[in-house]
This record gives sequence, C-alpha cells and structure tokens, in this order.
Amino acid sequence: MALADARAMLPALRSRPAEAARDAAMLKALARWAGRYGPNRNSDGPDGLWIDITGVAHLFATGPARDGSASRAVSAGEAELLSDLVRRLGDAGFSCGVGLADTLGAAHALAHHATATSATAIAGPGKTKEAIAALPVEALRLTSASVLLLKRLGLTRIGDLYGLPRAALERRFRDATLAARVLTRLDQALGVSTEPCRPLSEPPAFTARRTYAEPLIVSSSIEAEVGALIVELAHRLETGGQGLRRLLLSLYRTDASVATIEAGTSSPCRDPHHLLDLVSLKLAGIDAGFGIDALVLDAALVEPFEPAQSGLEGGDIASKSSAAAILIDRLSNRLGAGKVLRLMPRSSHLPERTATALPALLAADDRARHSPPRHMSPRHMMTGPHARPPFLLPRPEPIEVVAEIPEGAPARFTWRRVGHAVLKAEGPERIAPEWWRSIGADPAGLPAPRDYYRIEDTAGGGYWVFRLGLYDGEDESEDAQRPHPGWYMHGLFP
Repeated sequence: MALADARAMLPALRSRPAEAARDAAMLKALARWAGRYGPNRNSDGPDGLWIDITGVAHLFATGPARDGSASRAVSAGEAELLSDLVRRLGDAGFSCGVGLADTLGAAHALAHHATATSATAIAGPGKTKEAIAALPVEALRLTSASVLLLKRLGLTRIGDLYGLPRAALERRFRDATLAARVLTRLDQALGVSTEPCRPLSEPPAFTARRTYAEPLIVSSSIEAEVGALIVELAHRLETGGQGLRRLLLSLYRTDASVATIEAGTSSPCRDPHHLLDLVSLKLAGIDAGFGIDALVLDAALVEPFEPAQSGLEGGDIASKSSAAAILIDRLSNRLGAGKVLRLMPRSSHLPERTATALPALLAADDRARHSPPRHMSPRHMMTGPHARPPFLLPRPEPIEVVAEIPEGAPARFTWRRVGHAVLKAEGPERIAPEWWRSIGADPAGLPAPRDYYRIEDTAGGGYWVFRLGLYDGEDESEDAQRPHPGWYMHGLFP
C-alpha cells in the first residue's frame, strides 16, 4: 500500500528511503561469504543470490543413509546444507527462503513462492516439474504485463502451461514477444533450455576444502590446517599434471564474514613448502574473530607443469632458475605484484622501446605476447654489426659533435661538458621512425630518421651516438623542410 495509507493505519510506523546500491553491495558480500557452499555463486536480482552446490552437498552429510544408497546420502547432505545455510544467515540477522532444484529457474521459484511455511523447499532429482506445478505464474520471473495477460486467460498456475499447445498460447497472446518470453522462462525452469549464469569469478581448476565442528581460533592450529590443505591441493595438481600460478585461500568465520588471501607464483608450482611460505606471509595478519569454521583453497590459475631435467650427479639443472623464481614469488607477495617487475623484450624499431617492464608474476601466455621477433633476439642485440649497448640512457642527451658532412662519423664530441677524441667508429646504422606512433616520443619532436654510430674514444670508453635528421640534399623530396640535424648520446658500451 501507499506509505501515507500505512501511516494512517499505524502512526508509529518507521520508514527510511531504500538504498539500492548498499543492498547490492551487501548481496555481493553475502555471495562471497557463500563460497563455503559452492565455488560458483553470485547475487540474483535485488533480493537474492544463487549458489551452485553441485559436488558439495555430500560434504555436509553427517552420516550414511538408512538404506546405504549413494543417492539418499547425497539428499541428506543437501538438506543439511540448506539447514546450515539458513542457520548461519539467521545468526547474522537475515531471514531467508531457500529453494533447491535441478535448475536455477525452479530454485528461484521455490525460494520465493514455496517457503511460506518452511524456510527451505527442495525439489528432488528429476522432480522439478511436479514441484513447481502448483506455484503461481509469477514464480517464472515474468514481467507484470505477461502475468496479467496469463491470468486473463485463466492460466494462474505454472502447471496450467504444461498441457497447453505452444502455438495456441502464441495465438492467445497476440504478441509474439510476450509469448516467447513466457515459453523461454518455462523451458529454463524445467531444464529444457539452459540458462547462462555468471559467477563472481571463474570456477577454480582445482579446489580443496575443510569444515570444522569446533571453530579454529589459535593461529598455530589455523596454519597447521592450511598446510594440510595445501598438501591435499598439491597432490591433486600432481595427479592432473598441472602447476599452480595463482592461489586463493578463503577463511570463513563464524560471524558470517570471510577473509581471503591471494598468492601468485612466477612459474607453475606445486611444492607444498613453497606455497605454505607464500601463504604464511599473509596468514599472520588475518584476524580469526570468533573462530574459523571453514577453509577453502582454490587454484585460481594453473598451467601445465613441465618436470625439470636432473643432472648426472643428481642435482637439478634448473636449480638456479628455481631459486630465482622462489625469490621473485616471495618479494612479489610481500611487496605487491606491481612492485616487482621483469624486463621483457618488445618488438620495436626504436631502441628505447625494445624492452618493457611487466609484473614478474605475469602469466606465461601474457609474456609470450611480448616476445620479440627472431631478428630482435637478445643474442642478436648484443653481438654482430648492429649490436646494442647493455646500458641505455633514460632519454637521449644532446652532444656537440665535429664530423664530416653529410655521413661522416664523429671525430670529436662533447658530452656533459667533457670533450672526447674519437679513436674508432663504426656506422652508420639507419633506423627509420615509427610513423604509426606519436611523434612526441622522438627526442626532437619530429619523425626523423636516426643514424647510429658505435664509437670509442682515446680513453677506451665505448659510446652509442646517433644523428637525428638529414642534411640538405639527403632527402630528395621537394617539400622537405627539416631543421639542422642534431647529435645525441643514447648508450654506453662496457
């Protein structure tokens, strides 16, 4: 009813404006907390959430079924899972109705329209059609226009739609869009057609979980249980021939809150000791509150694990790279993934663009996208007639050069107010500008070619300098109007 009418009936009625944004945020928080009941879950509309409990219900069964059948044991686990969910939400101050069925549409219908006398409603396996037949047509998540038209036609229950020919329904509706919407929702509820469900995150490739009747409070007990969970996950990774790249540990507290720990590795890993070291760095900062009664460990990102070749003396050939990976993992997880970077080659004509800094924990497939072409391999860049110096200046610095015009190598140059006499010189090597990029990246602000020279002064120092631009007469285009070429210091050779 209208608020004014309600206040006329109950003057002491308290009201406050609805806050849809805060409601949505709370539903997201509840969905994250509900990870103890299934990895795939998310909010569902303005007043609910959905959880896929496939393969999880049996973990909540307290004992075997009376007749010993597996199907009845799973059913017992489903009932106890729902009971545990309702109890925990009630302890947190939430009243709820919970529906369980083979499809999302049927579960939604049961939760919203079949929980008037009981907090839970379950449709057994293969019993969805019978379970929702007596529910009103509003349970199919239809628009008000569709519901009104169905009721005018005398179709008030979902079961009334079962035996009605579809062609006849479309003719009665006189609106193909509304009829198609009703049939689509009916098919989704009955499982005839699939309904896409987008979870909070991608389901983990491997997962391990444990629940506890007595909550864990002591930090040593929590760390011991996390270590056992990591060993279990590592065994599953080894069985699947995979290595972990990103790990997510969720610690569910008894007060309906959840704490998460995320750790990453620079290479596929399934060493329990190393993974426990990474988690322990952050586990000490977790507040257990009134206790932790569930632990879930997810392998959020995995890659094929390539066994390392052992040497003739029993040592691991890749021991040095493994030690470096362990150091990178520890620094990245302690300081943050964005603070530990790795220089990766990049295909570019300009020397200052041939390397880019990427997070050291970046996945291998992302690093592959930044690999250089064959002619830009590191070996080619350090040797040969077009060798690159191991040290480049942050920005090319102007120098004063005495050289023959137009393509003579420098005979003398002055850099940082110090004069140098050139003993040997090699070049030029011309590098054309990348015209498809911004011209602002060029030191002189113009898309001009560069002529690079490798020079050595009388003191034995090696330098990499270039001339930016062309002298008059070198450019054959009639409309070429360029400033006088300038010289720049770009790198140093050992």
